[in-house]
Amino acid sequence: MRSVSLFPYYAKDADDKITVPWNIKHVRASSFWPHSQGDGAVVAVVDTGLDVEHPEIKERIISPVNFTAPGYRDNDVRDKEGHGTHVAGIIGGKNTGIAPRCRIMPLKVFGDDKAGINIHEAFKYILEWNRTATEHDRVVAVNCSFGSQVYDPIMAYLIRTLTSSGVSVIVAAGNSGDGDPDTHEVFSYPAYIWEVITASAIKEDGLNAGYSNSFDGIDLGAPGNNICSCWPGGKYKKLSGTSMAAPHVTGAMALIYAMWRKREGRYPTVEEAESVLWKHIRTVDMDPFLIGKGILDLTYEPKRWPLYRVQIGAFYHKSRARVKQKEAEKLGLSTHLAKY
Repeated sequence: MRSVSLFPYYAKDADDKITVPWNIKHVRASSFWPHSQGDGAVVAVVDTGLDVEHPEIKERIISPVNFTAPGYRDNDVRDKEGHGTHVAGIIGGKNTGIAPRCRIMPLKVFGDDKAGINIHEAFKYILEWNRTATEHDRVVAVNCSFGSQVYDPIMAYLIRTLTSSGVSVIVAAGNSGDGDPDTHEVFSYPAYIWEVITASAIKEDGLNAGYSNSFDGIDLGAPGNNICSCWPGGKYKKLSGTSMAAPHVTGAMALIYAMWRKREGRYPTVEEAESVLWKHIRTVDMDPFLIGKGILDLTYEPKRWPLYRVQIGAFYHKSRARVKQKEAEKLGLSTHLAKY
């Protein structure tokens, strides 16, 4: 099997000093935190590995796997490049993350010359894990801050299988943009695959980052410029790129999955989770080829959540209520008889 050339999507770095994350403020994550902080939801980070001892994350690591190791699998996912640690910190860092109480499953796929095959194996591992895991431990979202100009049908099939099985897949748009929405940088996979959620990058001023790819597959924008997050050795660093935008959305999905489970006693389907995500969008006056539906906005409002517990009738006689109950159940609705 031929390995596809893939690479992490980050454009530049800056100093390693930690600052108050502007990006956390910009997406208004703190509005969501009184209701959900990720609360144990498991997110897989398919990347360069992770500093599993970083104080921002270390208590919340689950099932690390290194697919660059001989024989494909061991649990040594030390991150020599830093990219995966940075991405994971944006998703779930205690001080740098969108979902500071989610759990991270680091799957190391970069570090040798078979990244494409490694990614296939990582996706298969998630499917394998979810088949036997309890609902609380199953992976609900996968962050893919990487891409290639070459379409990989096996990867596309595995992504489709993941989303069909209830896992959201979030992908960085790519850093080949020129800031012009009329020129489309469509050769970016898996960003251009239908089933994924594709994130473009915005700057501190809320405008699209010029390097961010533009095409009709962009779903939404999220902060990507000068993002302060974790770095190996317990350090912090600022990086820019659509690699930094995608984990904001992945963290948002962790918040949504956890909140749904708290409300409904189960995790949502991908369609249900995404329906809530699309309600957490701030519309902006920018071309949708640059920014999709808008910018991620986690302001918590009850009206953005579906209401399932609807009273459909009131009766003096229990027998008549049971008739209505059976009619509702034929429509596939969950029911509960209540006496007032």
